[in-house]
Amino acid sequence: MTGRLQNKVAVITGGTSGIGEVTAALFVSEGAQVVICGRSEEKGTAIADRLGDACQFITADVMREADIAKTIEFAATTFGGIDILFNNAGGPTSGDI
Repeated sequence: MTGRLQNKVAVITGGTSGIGEVTAALFVSEGAQVVICGRSEEKGTAIADRLGDACQFITADVMREADIAKTIEFAATTFGGIDILFNNAGGPTSGDI
């Protein structure tokens, strides 16, 4: 890879599966430090362990504002700031589309 994200810090919501998981791996391979969040501690911990020290996991539900604030604070404290925010997680909405 080219290191295009060297010295960047990324937060990826919904990082415990699918697009979020693959994006986390890509960002790490490009040199970023990544915080992934999701509801599954088991999945998130396994992904962070696999990706190494450049990836950290925090349990969070994006439908809860306090969890989002906790995630942002964790990223800023752990890696010194945030350069990239990938709002990947989805959640249910009430009513019709």
